[in-house]
Amino acid sequence: MKSSIEGLLSDREFEVLELIAHGCKNREIAQTLDIQEVTARFHVKNIVKKLGAKNRTDAACLAIRNDWIRDEREKLKTIV
Repeated sequence: MKSSIEGLLSDREFEVLELIAHGCKNREIAQTLDIQEVTARFHVKNIVKKLGAKNRTDAACLAIRNDWIRDEREKLKTIV
């Protein structure tokens, strides 16, 4: 899954990308990862730029299309 973007995104950015693709907003990302909302926003901005995406939705679509993220049910088990 992650291997095709290995080295492009940091581990934290990859975690944020997974959460974006699962529909989380910056506040939810911050709460889930125990970081400040401004830090979550910073990671989202960097991810969009690094992937050459138009916005966070485009980045999420790229992640889903390219199979860079885990199945949603598996992710929900980790969050809950």
